[in-house]
Amino acid sequence: MAGRSSARILALLELADEAPTVEELAGYLADPDAEVRRTALSVLSEAAEDWAEASPVFAAALADPDAGVRDRAIDLLAELREVLIAGTEFADALRAATTQPDPAVRIAAIGSLWRHGLSTEAELTGLLNDSVEYVRAEAILGLVSLDALDAIDAAAADPSATVRLAVARAVAAVGDPRGVTTLITLSGDSDPLVRAAALNGMAATGCTEAAVAIAASALTDPAWQVRQGAAAALSAADPADAVGPLITAATDGNLDVRKAAVRALLPRIAGRPAVRAALEHARSDVDADVRAFARMGLTATDHDR
Repeated sequence: MAGRSSARILALLELADEAPTVEELAGYLADPDAEVRRTALSVLSEAAEDWAEASPVFAAALADPDAGVRDRAIDLLAELREVLIAGTEFADALRAATTQPDPAVRIAAIGSLWRHGLSTEAELTGLLNDSVEYVRAEAILGLVSLDALDAIDAAAADPSATVRLAVARAVAAVGDPRGVTTLITLSGDSDPLVRAAALNGMAATGCTEAAVAIAASALTDPAWQVRQGAAAALSAADPADAVGPLITAATDGNLDVRKAAVRALLPRIAGRPAVRAALEHARSDVDADVRAFARMGLTATDHDR
């Protein structure tokens, strides 16, 4: 069997120089030996000229019984994304793959569907019931591409922190002010990375009066990521409410928190001596980035005088 496989692969590699069509590769793509099928996919990826004909082959390979072939198909769907043609056969093969038992295949199929603009909100919402958290997280990314805020919001109560993190980031990516309600909920999450992402997201949705109080309180969170997110949230808040907490955060023990606070203070320096004093202090920070942002704000203000 090994000899036959080697001979078939050698024949494939020789055929590659002739830009074979899908029809010419059909026997290799259906070969009983998985290594031959995997090599045939690689040859097609390098030699294809008719991408409308070739694209469905890569999608169909997600259903191959061999994990190595499926993995190659997953890789090629990502590598060839710019040239693949999203026709009906291609889309049908991807949709069929969303029910495959291999979660890596389901993730790749969902990702290919939404990245090629083939997904609908209804089907992505249905995929939020998948048993694997990473599959559900990929469906969240697809919902972002459709700005489907309500569907994203519905996943905020997912039992997996991975999915809730994806939701927080998705709300921020959509950037709809209505999403701040979801972010307020997630800012109280048990997972610090979810809390941090929710607070960071408020910089994109806007930081309402209710969110300001939460962000200010979060500046004392034991997790530096959360404190950094809180400073980012306050960058979108009313200056009257944000300046005091940000000045305090500018002396935080963590450099990333100080950097976020200083950056948030920059547009608030005009006419506020307390902000200028905080930035003057930050000019002697041990971190070069913090010092640079402080100088930037002070220099810009001095030029405007």
